[in-house]
Amino acid sequence: MTKPEKDIDLPSVENFLQNMLPRAGQILRRYFHSENLESRKKGKLDFVTAADLSADNFIRSELSKNYPGIPVLTEETAPADFMPLLSEEYLWVVDPLDGTANFARGDSNFSISVALVSKGKPIVGALFAPISSRLFWARDGKDGAFWNGRNIHVSPVNELSESIVCTDWSHILSTRDETTDFLHKVYGEVRQIKILGSAATDLTLLARGGVDIYHHVHLYPWDVAAAAFLAQKAGAVVTDEKGRAWDAFTPGILAANPVLHGKLLNLLAMP
Repeated sequence: MTKPEKDIDLPSVENFLQNMLPRAGQILRRYFHSENLESRKKGKLDFVTAADLSADNFIRSELSKNYPGIPVLTEETAPADFMPLLSEEYLWVVDPLDGTANFARGDSNFSISVALVSKGKPIVGALFAPISSRLFWARDGKDGAFWNGRNIHVSPVNELSESIVCTDWSHILSTRDETTDFLHKVYGEVRQIKILGSAATDLTLLARGGVDIYHHVHLYPWDVAAAAFLAQKAGAVVTDEKGRAWDAFTPGILAANPVLHGKLLNLLAMP
């Protein structure tokens, strides 16, 4: 387990991320508006672009320079087995571009996500959507979650029939039947189902009341650490898809306000 060279002051971390993420966003904006975007496959259904790598390099450099001694887990540099990092006293968890497929197709629903995590628990999280310039953040010891400086909350909708659900397909094909099972159980009980293509960005939508429920059967820490923490601080109950305790290393997620969360768990438990 690594040790930082100095004690961590969470308000300072919050301020650092608020200043650093828009600068990383400028990198993505330049690539987003370019005509030629280099990319390569990194899995059967997943790929990485030059924009991901450039933003990743910038963020890792800034974190290492300003917070030496704290390990950095990013989507683009993660080891095959990253679970030992769950025990780290402090860990940066970074997705330099969540929603790469959207980004590569000219869809602005993507974001940069950075969380400071302690033994699996996020304690500071910040996200930035470069095209809309929406900056979100939350931290331990400070009530609430924030969007461009104003407090945000999950929606007060308490009936499944009035709710809007957001979910997505995993890159892991073997888990897609689980998403199909979820959709089969909820499609006749809710108002609308959205698939928008960026877990981090979609959870900011939940945190500010734009959707009422978020569900995914398999995510990685970098996809969700900052955004799920933001949702929690905005009033969401966040568990895995079975209702069990969640941390940044938990693959599945189910998030909603307390009333909807309980009702959805009951619905999903039905045969």
